[in-house]
Amino acid sequence: MNDRSTSLVMIVRDEEKNLAGCLDSVKGTVDEIVIVDTGSTDRTVAIAARYTERIYHFPWRNDFSAARNHGLERARGRWILSLDADERLDPASGCLRLPAAERYEAFFLPLFHQAGDSPADYTSYPVLRLFRNNGEYRFRGPIHEQVIIPRPGAVGFLPAPVIRHQANTDRERRCKRGRNLALLKRALRADPANPFHQYYLGVEWLGLNKPGRALPCFQAACQRLSDAHVLFRAPAVRHLVACLKALGRIDEAACLCLAESQRYPFYADLFFDGGLVFEQKGDWSTAARWFHRAVTCGRPPDLFVHTNGTESFLSLYHLGLCHEKTARPAEAQKCYEEALAANPDYPYPLYNLLLWRLIEKGPGEAFSYLRSTGQLARRTPLWADFFFAAGSAALALRCLEEAGPDESDPGAVRRRVRLLAYGGRPREAAALARRFPELAVEETVSLILLGDHRAAKARALSLWRISRGAAWALLNLVSLAREGRPAGRPGRRHLPAAIETTLAVLENCSRAPDPAGHRLADLAIGHLRDLRPEGVRALAAYLREKAGANRRLLADRNPAVREFLP
Repeated sequence: MNDRSTSLVMIVRDEEKNLAGCLDSVKGTVDEIVIVDTGSTDRTVAIAARYTERIYHFPWRNDFSAARNHGLERARGRWILSLDADERLDPASGCLRLPAAERYEAFFLPLFHQAGDSPADYTSYPVLRLFRNNGEYRFRGPIHEQVIIPRPGAVGFLPAPVIRHQANTDRERRCKRGRNLALLKRALRADPANPFHQYYLGVEWLGLNKPGRALPCFQAACQRLSDAHVLFRAPAVRHLVACLKALGRIDEAACLCLAESQRYPFYADLFFDGGLVFEQKGDWSTAARWFHRAVTCGRPPDLFVHTNGTESFLSLYHLGLCHEKTARPAEAQKCYEEALAANPDYPYPLYNLLLWRLIEKGPGEAFSYLRSTGQLARRTPLWADFFFAAGSAALALRCLEEAGPDESDPGAVRRRVRLLAYGGRPREAAALARRFPELAVEETVSLILLGDHRAAKARALSLWRISRGAAWALLNLVSLAREGRPAGRPGRRHLPAAIETTLAVLENCSRAPDPAGHRLADLAIGHLRDLRPEGVRALAAYLREKAGANRRLLADRNPAVREFLP
């Protein structure tokens, strides 16, 4: 093979779901594929055979490095590319181009771990995945194995291609974390001072939402890792801040951010984390300074783990919040607009800009502004819910109608039925809900609003076997609407569901534009009062929450009135 020939070397086990996608992504990039299977029981090996004859079987010994090195020893290319089955090379990010110069023997590549649906919602990790096949680069460690770097000066960074990590299901993550914890605990017993084992053990505990167990792991890792291992130390600091915040130790988190910001004065992610800490403390002015510093830092150096947006739209959005809290509306609006321009898929700045126009100029102006941004079709359900919550079911329906109907999505159908029912078009709502048995509650409410009490009662009774509490709630609302008296009291076992259903009707009817909706809201309130004492407590809690939300909204949008609010 020529001097730039590349071998893809992988270890796999039960990866039939991911393997083809990974191997398809390297077509035209590698000259050879070497796959080491560690005991698959599914179609993994058969899928691999469609791409390569170089498949080897290696008995699993609870040691990832041993399996990976077994594959390295069988690779014939001059360069090694290492990937996992749940990873892909992103062709849109650029092709793999090996430099002609002999200075570098190995390269870090950027790995993007997707955290949400938006392409911009990711954290970037530099990973050593490309190196010379000269016998010196080998993996070490039984779990979260690393490539040994014999000469640090011979390692460079390639900005492309990007490796994209495919998200696993919750079940898959739990299974992997359980396996990883067992292997890491065993490795740590054999080498207690190893900071990399401490770091990865903390990552697993934090992934399981156990910050108390993760905290000492990250503390030990931060103490033992130097800046020669900034690839691990920098994220360990960020994880440590997250643990302290989750445990309510906010002052300690603030002190840690202050100390580490002296060490890494260019690290936007750390200043963003610090801003969140001071935001949680309610120190809005200090938080604003930290978010502003994150923006001025720009993107961190290549070898720093980086959450996309900490240097731009994320910090700008939170900076806008801080300006709102400190009565600087013009500055807040400017930050929101800059955040939206930096990432149109990030909805929160636009949400706040819409809320501003809603309060100052009304729903119609807010809707016109939304259309002018070109964002209406990006997150149609969010904007429909926004206008419905603002009391304009008609505009909420326009959001859905401009995006086009989608009857393949149960959530979209339910939303449309709800908006039709409570937006003054209950006949259309009932006709649409009738085609979907799971929308029995919405159809019953639509029939009540139409005054068709006989059909409403029949539909409510159809829920009896599915949710007796919901059926009781609807039967009582039908009886109150038709006869002015309740139909009966649900048993204690069904009372919570009955109260929940009645509160949902009240919440939706409170936004209805017509007298029928307002009357049904009054009936829901009366029914909750009849369900003493549980219904009265639930009603009181609901009203307190609504009043509190209105007070917070008024205070946020007009700080001058805060001192007059209870």
